[in-house]
Amino acid sequence: MKVLHYINNLGSGGAEKLLSDILPIMKAKGHDVSLLLARSEHNVEKFENEIKKHHINIINLNKGNFNITQILSIIRLLRKENYDIVHAHLFPTQYWLALASFFVPKNTILIKTEHSVYNSRNRKAYLKRLERFIYNRYKAIIAITDIVNVVFTNWLKHAKIVTINNGVNLSEIHAQQANLRNQDYNFINTTKFNILMVGRFDFIAKDQLTLLKGISLLDTDVCLYFAGEGPNLDNVKNEAKALKIDDRCFFLGLRPDVYKLMSLVDLNVLSTRKEGLSGVALESLASGKPFLGSDVEGVNDIVPNSNFLFEAGNEVALAKLISEVKTNSCFRTDLVNQGVAHAKKFDIEIMVDKYLDLYQEVIVKSRKS
Repeated sequence: MKVLHYINNLGSGGAEKLLSDILPIMKAKGHDVSLLLARSEHNVEKFENEIKKHHINIINLNKGNFNITQILSIIRLLRKENYDIVHAHLFPTQYWLALASFFVPKNTILIKTEHSVYNSRNRKAYLKRLERFIYNRYKAIIAITDIVNVVFTNWLKHAKIVTINNGVNLSEIHAQQANLRNQDYNFINTTKFNILMVGRFDFIAKDQLTLLKGISLLDTDVCLYFAGEGPNLDNVKNEAKALKIDDRCFFLGLRPDVYKLMSLVDLNVLSTRKEGLSGVALESLASGKPFLGSDVEGVNDIVPNSNFLFEAGNEVALAKLISEVKTNSCFRTDLVNQGVAHAKKFDIEIMVDKYLDLYQEVIVKSRKS
């Protein structure tokens, strides 16, 4: 199959990370795969390099996300290349593709993945008719969890919404861990109990502040590492100083070696207010180290059981659970063993096969109609 994926850019989000994982796998399975970007200026270098390394063509329209002239560029591209599948991932580019579809070959099939439960549009009744018009240009909608499926089925009344869980790149995790050199990570003090949180510093989803407050309630031998960037970073740093724990909080920036970091610390934590389906949670489960996450959608539906969860925003509950992980070796071992076994169910190879099966299904159905 000839497949084009379309996204705003290769920024630091979960959908962007996912594409850097799945496109090489699709190509390795014998498919002609390309990536279309609205604009590449905010690309994460690691994601872009991973795609280019596998000789996957990246097409840059060099237009702002809300630049409606993307439609003309898309029409020209799709008429020229005659793709079997064009797969959109994020707003607003999904709108431009839907509108362009009126002027491209009829055998070009559109697919859309919904990466989050809620967005700024599906809570506004006055947008419902527009949303249904746009989404009806897509032959199938992929929901990354059953909850996302329910929400968008109610919102869109679309004829075909299927659940395909996001996957975790187990092969890449194992490869990074196999190439681990401890001497490259001397900044991690192994005499301390070290905690890592991976995530963007935003004002909406991630909740680093609750984790900081929880750490402030624990002994001084507990150290905290953050991997990520974002507009809320300075606020989190200032809170660490205000809590007088800045001497044991370390900000590592955007890291290309997250899987290695996850395997080096004593505990991985995701403190968050909301998720679509948390790739960080799955990667943490697969890391071989204990994981704790907020009890929210997108986390509580992908961990083995409630032992992995703490009440969102409750630093006291979080601190208590961290202390249990720290002092109870049996509890630690259970979290690790259950986490590793559970993560295997989300192997990204399984996810890619389900994507390809769906592509084939809609192609066959379209040709018969």
